[in-house]
Amino acid sequence: MLLTLPRWYSWFFWIGALSVGLISLRTLVLPLDVVMPAMAHYLADVPLGLQAHIIAAPLALILAPFQLWHSLRARRPALHRWTGRVYGLAVLVAAIGSLVMVPHFTGSTFAALGFATLAVLWIGFTALGIARARAGDLNAHRRWMLRSVALTFAAVTLRLIMAPLMAMGWELNDTYLITAWGSWLLNLAVLELWQARRLQHA
Repeated sequence: MLLTLPRWYSWFFWIGALSVGLISLRTLVLPLDVVMPAMAHYLADVPLGLQAHIIAAPLALILAPFQLWHSLRARRPALHRWTGRVYGLAVLVAAIGSLVMVPHFTGSTFAALGFATLAVLWIGFTALGIARARAGDLNAHRRWMLRSVALTFAAVTLRLIMAPLMAMGWELNDTYLITAWGSWLLNLAVLELWQARRLQHA
């Protein structure tokens, strides 16, 4: 029997991705120093890198659930391919923006390495997923794109980890010691465990 995700997790994924993605786009209409004061210094240092990240990353997050929507993919394969191209481009732009921002990061070197590793793997997993689709290996395509989406969803996991830490009195830069690595390693660990169990039940 094929192992599927619990329905509650699907709802959590959709709500988390769409809400964080849409809320993050508030920077298009509101001043950055008001809605994201911790990132405002990037405007002076690397404005293009910042804009690339804060626009393209939410777009990738919003598109991610639709890329994994089985019914839509089956009924509208052409739409799946085109939105997949937009998703891939959004990941590339957002990740490059992140890498441009890393030298100006105000947190620790350890945290900066976590975010830089995330950006490099984000590009790599997405590129491998697209390459496997172009080669006609759809099973490998799905595996790599699930890993890509797990990294995209780090934007949600980061906030879920950060909120209770800051509520306990942690400073923002201190939370990065946990979130810079934990936000995406946790997602990948959960995904790989689920994929291993899925293969056992196939």
